[in-house]
Amino acid sequence: MADSQGMNIMLLSGDYAKLHAAAMLTVVAASYGKPVKIFVSMEALPAFHKDPATSSQISKGPVAQAIVEAGGDSFMDLFRQAKDFGDVTLYACGMVMDIYHWKLDDLADIFDDTLGVAGFLAKVEGEDTYTF
Repeated sequence: MADSQGMNIMLLSGDYAKLHAAAMLTVVAASYGKPVKIFVSMEALPAFHKDPATSSQISKGPVAQAIVEAGGDSFMDLFRQAKDFGDVTLYACGMVMDIYHWKLDDLADIFDDTLGVAGFLAKVEGEDTYTF
C-alpha cells in the first residue's frame, strides 16, 4: 500500500529546467500513488499561459534546449501524464492572475483552481513542501 504522505511543490521559477524537474518528480510521485499538490506562482505561471507569445518567454539552458530539440516530453506533457496517473492538483496563484488580469481559462487546462499562497500553505500545513 502506498504511503499516504504526499508531495507538495511551490513552483515559482520561469526556468524550463526547474519546471521540467518539478514535472518529472510529480509524475514519479503520482505513479507511486502519492498525492501531489502544486502551487504555481510568480515567474512560473506565465509558462502555463495558453498564448504562445506569453508561455514561450521562459528561459532555456542547454539541457532544456536539448530536451526540446530531441522531442522529449515537455513539462506540460509530464504534468498531464501525472494527472492521469493519480491524485495531482494544480493551483494557479490568484495574486499573479490578478496582476495580469487573467482568468483560469487563459491558462492551460491542467489547473484545478486558483488559490492564494496562504490558502496553499493551509492545505499543506505540517507537510514537506519543495520549491522550484
